[in-house]
Amino acid sequence: MSLTGIGVILIGVAFLVVAVYLAWTLNNLANVLRGIEKTVEQMPDQLDDIFRETGQMLNQTNVTISQVNDQLRTLSPLFYMAHDVGEMSRKLTSPLARFSGNLNKKADEREQHN
Repeated sequence: MSLTGIGVILIGVAFLVVAVYLAWTLNNLANVLRGIEKTVEQMPDQLDDIFRETGQMLNQTNVTISQVNDQLRTLSPLFYMAHDVGEMSRKLTSPLARFSGNLNKKADEREQHN
């Protein structure tokens, strides 16, 4: 066998190795693409479930917010009454606090003069 024949055989073997490697790689890629295809096929059903659950959650949220608003409307007069009581007690205690402060100031002045 001549050197040309040996070279052709080596090139053929190298081409065969490259072809087998490419076939193996493409087969793995095909498996990955089949997995992606299955996932994509399931996606619309999953999205439908997600959107349905999201809609239910939003409806429950609206109901809860409505109930909270009703309860706040019920409690609002109590808050106004508490505010009014606080204002009245402040108005009543302010003169007493000033009177007490004046008495303390006078007592301090008497102690300083004695």
